[in-house]
Amino acid sequence: MTTKPVPVANINELRGILLEDIHKLRSGETTAANVNAVVNATGKILQTFKLQMEYAKLTGRTPELSMLEPAQSA
Repeated sequence: MTTKPVPVANINELRGILLEDIHKLRSGETTAANVNAVVNATGKILQTFKLQMEYAKLTGRTPELSMLEPAQSA
């Protein structure tokens, strides 16, 4: 059974996930391999932001990075 991934709303939520995983690792609720997988994926996400910003700079545009915006209130 596969579950649909829940998107991360913004960079603050992503940071919270990382901090939560570090807490879980310290308390023994998860493994270093699991945390490493999350950290690795996070690094790749941040690399895409960097690439998008560099492309925008080269083309004279303003990048649209909605994940860097504050979460919208309901």
